[in-house]
Amino acid sequence: MINLVEIQEKIAALNFDDRIYDGIDLTREQHTFERGKPKKYLELACDLFKLIEGKTIVEIGCMRIPLLHDLTEMRPECCNDGHSTCFWCSTGAQVYSIDIDKQAVAVAKESCKKYRNCKILRRDGLGFLKKYSGTIDLLYLDAWDVAPGTNYAENHLLAYLAAKPKLNEINIISIDDTDIGRGGKGRLLLPVLKADDYTILVTGRQTVAIKLGTPA
Repeated sequence: MINLVEIQEKIAALNFDDRIYDGIDLTREQHTFERGKPKKYLELACDLFKLIEGKTIVEIGCMRIPLLHDLTEMRPECCNDGHSTCFWCSTGAQVYSIDIDKQAVAVAKESCKKYRNCKILRRDGLGFLKKYSGTIDLLYLDAWDVAPGTNYAENHLLAYLAAKPKLNEINIISIDDTDIGRGGKGRLLLPVLKADDYTILVTGRQTVAIKLGTPA
């Protein structure tokens, strides 16, 4: 039985107190040294994934910066990207990492070449989720960049809706870049997750939410 209170107490003891930015136009200095980093959120999601005995992770938007150091290290100059695909692969689960960008796919494949549990595919994320016939225990959303005049928030909501029928009763949703632009990639999605009975465990640079089954 998963003890949500225990999980929340452990999270409270960690430093997730990241700065939240209303805008999206951060300076290089802010982005590199001031802004929160994905590492602690990715580690939390991995720990939760093991706790729920998950088997499958689907990532929409793969890592885009090569991992040139040990996964346990955190170097501000390169770790703003988070190296998410490597973290998911490290769980030993079946990982599907999807990105439309050819260079991003190449970087992820090179960084994760030692793993045999990951399928890194150059596909449209929404198209993949609509056709995907398996189940999902952890869905990671980090695709459409937070950029003016684009439908980044709408697309991340659509990605969740496309994945929703495939999510197991107990599952985890993680979203990147929720610390900028008043919710960033999760601006429209987070209210929907709350309405769908997810518990928002932590929010900052990333948001991690968990659903512990259908309410009675």
